[in-house]
Amino acid sequence: MASYDSCLARVLELLEPLAKSGGPVSAASDLVGELGLSSIDVMEMIEGIEDEFDISFPLNNLSSIRTAGELAAEIARLSA
Repeated sequence: MASYDSCLARVLELLEPLAKSGGPVSAASDLVGELGLSSIDVMEMIEGIEDEFDISFPLNNLSSIRTAGELAAEIARLSA
């Protein structure tokens, strides 16, 4: 079971090299609008997260996730 804080730290670490904005990435960073991630970037990241946390991420949940913090919260919930 992963805590929100550990999930957030890992998500931010994964997002840093993908962020097209070049600015700092935080829990409030919008994955698409602010960071400029494409749908392919997001799917590749989700695939890595599933392997790392040994979870299965329902794709229908992805449409409601906008920020890095929301993604971390979903990972923590799924790993509980």
